[in-house]
Amino acid sequence: MSKTIGALWLKEYDKDGQKKKMFSGEIDLGALGTVGIAIFKNEKKDKENQPDYRIVLSEKPKEKSADNNNAKEEDIDF
Repeated sequence: MSKTIGALWLKEYDKDGQKKKMFSGEIDLGALGTVGIAIFKNEKKDKENQPDYRIVLSEKPKEKSADNNNAKEEDIDF
């Protein structure tokens, strides 16, 4: 069984006057929320053991909204 946890879109951008390609998207981390990512080709690769691509977090995780997310500790019944 497989489960989709995110999606990526291929985008083009300009860097130093040259067109470059990258992926951008989101990954669902479950209870931790959704995080935006960007994937770039490693242009500084010198050796075969270095990665082909770099994954960068593009923003802070977005927390899943729930009715009680804004509750303060003293508002919670025990």
